[in-house]
Amino acid sequence: MKKSTRIKDLFGGIMLGIIACLILIACGSDQNAGAGNSPQATQNGGFSSSGNNTGFVTAGGGATSGASGNVAASTSASGGTVQAVAQAPSNQTVPLNPTGYLNQDVRNVIKTVRPSVVEVIAETSSTGGNIGSIFGGDNSGGGGETGIGTGSIISPDGYILTNNHVVEGANKFTVVLPDGRQYDATLIGREGKVNDIAVIKIDPNQNSNKTLPVMKLGDSSKLEIGEAVVAIGNALGLEGGPSVTQGIVSAMGRSIQEPNGAQLTALIQTDAAINPGNSGGPLLNLRGEQIGINTAAPVDPSQGVVANGIGFAININQVMTYIQPFVNSNGAPAQGQATQPAFAEKPFMGILPQTVTAGLAAQYKLPVKQGALIGRVDPNTPAQQAGWQVGDIIIKMDGTDIKTIDDLAGVLARHKPGDTVSATLVNRQGQQRTTNITFSKSPNS
Repeated sequence: MKKSTRIKDLFGGIMLGIIACLILIACGSDQNAGAGNSPQATQNGGFSSSGNNTGFVTAGGGATSGASGNVAASTSASGGTVQAVAQAPSNQTVPLNPTGYLNQDVRNVIKTVRPSVVEVIAETSSTGGNIGSIFGGDNSGGGGETGIGTGSIISPDGYILTNNHVVEGANKFTVVLPDGRQYDATLIGREGKVNDIAVIKIDPNQNSNKTLPVMKLGDSSKLEIGEAVVAIGNALGLEGGPSVTQGIVSAMGRSIQEPNGAQLTALIQTDAAINPGNSGGPLLNLRGEQIGINTAAPVDPSQGVVANGIGFAININQVMTYIQPFVNSNGAPAQGQATQPAFAEKPFMGILPQTVTAGLAAQYKLPVKQGALIGRVDPNTPAQQAGWQVGDIIIKMDGTDIKTIDDLAGVLARHKPGDTVSATLVNRQGQQRTTNITFSKSPNS
C-alpha cells in the first residue's frame, strides 16, 4: 500500500491534532476489485496527542483514477460552516419525537430513514482508474474496478449525497435502494480538495413509478457532545442492505487531512462504528435527521485494524453550502437556472486550520488563547502568496475577530473567489502583522 500523506510537523514531532488520512476503498462486488474488505495499516501514521502514530482511513469505496477525463468536471468549492438548513421536500417525513427510550428511538429512526439510504457502486473501465495501485495490487489484467459506498437521497428528483472518494476516478455509477430498485446514476458535482463530498443523480422514472424516499436534513449546529447518534451504511459491502450502528457525539470541530490534500475541518467525532463501505452514509440524530456524512475512521498502524470508538463525519451544515441548490423547491434547480445546478464557487485559502483552545495554548506556550492556528500551508495558494506560515495564528479577518475555525468559515461564507480581505496574524513569538489575502477557487482534486 502507498504511504499516507504526512502533514508537516508543526512543533518537532506533534501536529496539533491535524491527522493524516489514508483512503481505503471498501470491497466491491466486481471480481477484479483491487481491495479486500479489511482496513489496511498505514506506514507513516499520523498525529495523536499521546505521541502514538495513528493513521486514518476514509470509510468507503471509490475508484481512484490516474487518467484524465473519467470524472465530469464540476466547479470546486471550499467548506464553510453555515446555519442554513434545507427546505424539506413535501414527501419527507416529519422529524421524529424521541421517546426517551434509546432502543425504541433507534428502531424508529431506522424504520424512518433506511429506505432513503442507498448503495453506491462506482466502476472504472479497463482503461480507467487503478484501484489496485492504492493497495499495491496489480490491475494489469484490465477489466475495470469496482468500489462500494453509501449515499442519501436528498431530493425527490433523485439527487444523492455521498463522499467524493466514493466516486473519484470512476466513470460508471449504479445506485441500489434497500427495496431492490436499481438505477444508473450521473455525477453532478464533487469537491475533493477542501472537502470530501459529491452529488450524483438518478432518474426516478427509470425503475417503476414509485416516488423516491427522501432523507430529512437536520441542523448540525444544534448537536451536543454526548448526544445519541446513529450511523447507517453499506459496511464491508455485506449483502442484505445497510448496517446500523449507534453511539454518541464524542467531540466537535475535529480536523484531518486526506492523502490527496483534502482538508476536512469542523468534523463530528463519534463512537458509532464507521467501517469500510460506510463512506457517504448518514450520521443521524434521534429525530431521524441527517446531521453528518460518515467519512473516516482511525487505523492502528501496528495492528492494521480500525481503532475502536473513533470515527469522523462531515457536519451537514458545512455540506449545505454545496447542496442547497439541489434541495430547494423540492429538488428542482434553483430559480433562474435552466439546467442542473453546479457546485457554487467558494473561496479557497490553502491552509489547514485548527482552533486554538486554552489547553492547546498552554501545552505549546502559544502567545494567544484563541484564534485559528495554521497547521499547513499548501504551495501555490493564496495563503502562501500572502506570506502565511505554519504556526501563524489568525486572530482577525475582514474585520471579524477569529476565535475558532467556525469564525473563519463564517468569513469565507460571505465572500467569493477573487475577493481580497485583510487578516491579522500572530506568529509563535507573539508578533502581529496584517496582510491581504485574495481568495481563489479551490483546485479540483
